[in-house]
Amino acid sequence: MSLNYELPLLEKANYQAFWDWFKEHSQDFYETLQKGELVEEDLISLLAPKVTELDLGLYFLIGLEENSAKLVFTPDGNVRKVYLAEELVATAPEVPYWRFSALKPPTNVSSFSIRMLDLEFDKDKISFYPRINPSYPDEIDLVMIYRPFQEEFADEITNGVFIFLDNFLGEETMIDRIDRLEVRGPGDDIPEEIPVEKLPDYIDWREKEFVEKYQDITFDLSEEQYAGYEATLEDGTPIISTINTGAMKWDHKASHPWMFFITLHFEEVNEVGFPTEKEYNLLSDLDNQAYQLLPILEGNIYLGRELGDSQCDIYYACKDYRMASKIADWIVAEYKDKLNITIDIFKDKYWQALERFNF
Repeated sequence: MSLNYELPLLEKANYQAFWDWFKEHSQDFYETLQKGELVEEDLISLLAPKVTELDLGLYFLIGLEENSAKLVFTPDGNVRKVYLAEELVATAPEVPYWRFSALKPPTNVSSFSIRMLDLEFDKDKISFYPRINPSYPDEIDLVMIYRPFQEEFADEITNGVFIFLDNFLGEETMIDRIDRLEVRGPGDDIPEEIPVEKLPDYIDWREKEFVEKYQDITFDLSEEQYAGYEATLEDGTPIISTINTGAMKWDHKASHPWMFFITLHFEEVNEVGFPTEKEYNLLSDLDNQAYQLLPILEGNIYLGRELGDSQCDIYYACKDYRMASKIADWIVAEYKDKLNITIDIFKDKYWQALERFNF
């Protein structure tokens, strides 16, 4: 079975309609930016509804850069929307004086700062140190230090540091490369504070090591082994799991760092919380289709499923979140009138979310 669609949430013609409209107004928009007057009234208020009409869950940034204007489409950290921003930009026409890109680009830290409420975030107030866990050696786990740290504003400071990094490092680096982030204040227990200007070089070094270690790693189908497990919740509800134990014992989990979880919520169940025959057949169809759409040779591993308590969870590990996101949207669209489905895609280099199956 092949994935026979390009844009699951809208027809490609809608992209064309958006770009036709934008091109028609591009000269006026460019002149508005150059003048720096009435930008909200004559540009933002016109562009924002058009982006909303696309129904992609995207936001935009706009401004002047050297001798051209730049329009950036961002999913604001939502990994499920990254491919949509990239596909929208890929359909953009050539427009004089305009450049288009997907995801927030990195910014020169020497001239970059953010002010939120009465707090300022810049290179002089933020440093970092890496945390290395021998059990998870390939994770990029960073502790960001903000000074002066005030406990009563901990949430605001954390949010401000994340926004600073999102713009300083660029959105793709934040999504693709960093596994964990913690924000705290200075203290005597910190091993060594490193200036935030050195953070990109540190991430590049760690990423280079990771790529060299895992770029050619693929799970061997011959290592697939499945085992069935039964458990009972405290209220007596039975849970049945079928787990790819061969994959769970694999030594190269970090090569497939993205978890792709499909959860089916059943409306019709029997007395012990299992789906009726009709919904079970739909579950089987979806499970088989997902397995065909996420082949191992393209960087996906089927980890199994867990059934009971009026739902079924289906588990995959993936090398890349973009194709997984696209297939997620296809699954939701294909079964929207048949099953209640939620899908979660998140980074988990060592599959810790499934730690309970490491028997």
